[in-house]
Amino acid sequence: MSVSISCSIRILIILASPLLSDCSLLRGPNKKQPHIILIVADDLGWNDVGFHGSIQIPTPNIDALAYNGVILNRHYVQPTCTPSRAALLTGKYPIRYGLQGFPIIAGVPLALPSNEKILPQYLKDLGYSTHLVGKWHLGANKNQHTPIKRGFDSHFGYWNGFISYRNSTHSTGLMIGKDARRGFERAGDEMVDRYATDIFTDEANKVIKLCKNNGKPMFLMVSHLAVHTGVPGPNILEVSNKTHNDIRFNYIENKERRLYAGMLTSLDESVGSVIESLDNNGMLEDSIVLFISDNGAPADDPIWGYGNSGSNWPLRGEKGAVLDGGVRGVAAIWSPWLKKKHRIFENLFHITDWLPTLYTAAGGDFEDLGKIDGVDQWESLTETSKRTRSMVLINIDETSGEEALIFNHWKIVKSNRTSDIAYYLKYSGEPGNVGPDYNMTAVAESLAGSRLSKINCLVSKADCMDTLTTYDLFYNVRSQAKIDGKCSERISDPDPNGRYECFDSPCLFDIQRDPCEYQNIASRNPEALNMTVDMLAQFKNEMTMQNYPEPDPKSDPRFFDGYWDTWLEKSGGSIPFNGKLHTRVIIILTACFYYYFMI
Repeated sequence: MSVSISCSIRILIILASPLLSDCSLLRGPNKKQPHIILIVADDLGWNDVGFHGSIQIPTPNIDALAYNGVILNRHYVQPTCTPSRAALLTGKYPIRYGLQGFPIIAGVPLALPSNEKILPQYLKDLGYSTHLVGKWHLGANKNQHTPIKRGFDSHFGYWNGFISYRNSTHSTGLMIGKDARRGFERAGDEMVDRYATDIFTDEANKVIKLCKNNGKPMFLMVSHLAVHTGVPGPNILEVSNKTHNDIRFNYIENKERRLYAGMLTSLDESVGSVIESLDNNGMLEDSIVLFISDNGAPADDPIWGYGNSGSNWPLRGEKGAVLDGGVRGVAAIWSPWLKKKHRIFENLFHITDWLPTLYTAAGGDFEDLGKIDGVDQWESLTETSKRTRSMVLINIDETSGEEALIFNHWKIVKSNRTSDIAYYLKYSGEPGNVGPDYNMTAVAESLAGSRLSKINCLVSKADCMDTLTTYDLFYNVRSQAKIDGKCSERISDPDPNGRYECFDSPCLFDIQRDPCEYQNIASRNPEALNMTVDMLAQFKNEMTMQNYPEPDPKSDPRFFDGYWDTWLEKSGGSIPFNGKLHTRVIIILTACFYYYFMI
């Protein structure tokens, strides 16, 4: 599939826009409310960060955040973009409101229900100022479904699932337009001919600077485009400087993987820049900084050939799968409030847990959240390491037939043999063992490393370590974060994909001993299998079924001066829609195009 994209090149004008709300630290006589900075990577693979063992693509700032804080090694997310963001912000499994399946396509009149209260709204109740930079992807057919109406005081970024890295273009295959917003205002001129990761980083740093000492604690969500692919075309994988990138990563033979390395490098530098900005503005010492990925990498795509070349190695599955390669996400947290740092958190953690965990950290009462699926793990993270969760529903997608659940060390998985997404179920991605030697000095001396270690030392003398002690500690943490040692049989098997058998009946895995889901032990553990089958059945009884509408031709950006807009409450422009393109054609072609890009 090819898409012809034409766009005018304009001079980039970064306007100093007013952020209307105040957002500095709220202090009481015995209480502090931390600034909360949530950085979300898009489509980042398990093995794409150095702290999980890879040496291929250096990620010194992300690694420094991980080593100086806590690595969440059993952090589970949803298989795709929209469901993960919905779970993150609501604290509820997507099956509760029917968003467990296909991500929201631009032009489809579907959104996170307005009656679902979300994280920025809860934090505003506690006095926070709330800001979103980057991706939304929870619906934008009406104003009421966009970030400004869902609890964010400011938003600069895009409403749909992805854009071009250099001109904010978003395409569904048949409909194409700009997707760039500052609040409700069109902001395409601010995103022309400059790299998106750098633009969002600068915007995040502007928010931090404007939030300094203005009366309220800050919640800043930086929801990156990286490392998602851009709009289809010759530059689907876009880097800041291709010539420099080819020289820097000349040891990576695969050209797509080499481009991916550059995209990830820009993301890593963004993490360092944000942490530096927090420190320069006197806010880091009172902050929680969280870095997560929304799902695994779509490493390969044999149907359309639009994979981002990320690596989930050695895990089974890619983005879109309920296997661990699709849903076991990269995650690390740092804060002065973490009394036990430099460690691996092996407790089961789900993306729904962040709402109650951060709400508690901000001074809220868990009981205020009502009936949610998320578990408050703040005390467990910061002090006790006490186990607070034993079960996670990975997903039940009644349309695709994919479902999975974890209970203690058991994981039950059921797939659909006839599903078009069956190719997501294989092992893929590179082990990341070809590259320069791991450079712990670069990690420790990175922007993130130098700033975080300084704050750690100010908070606790035990964290004031000499260089050799620091390196030894970090190397020890890194060795504990690796999982390949538990996957030796899978790694040594020349054809591990031939073993998948979870179609006609469910598979059962011991996910702690076998994180690569290599050995189906259902026949040897009938009681555990029956128990987890019953758990899934109970969730099925409680779920809201999907109701996915058809794409609406009236949403075409040609009606709105070339922009994706909240079309259901606005009259379009003067350019008529091509009546020869029947709605059914739009549905089929759009779904095909989005099959990779949004799933």
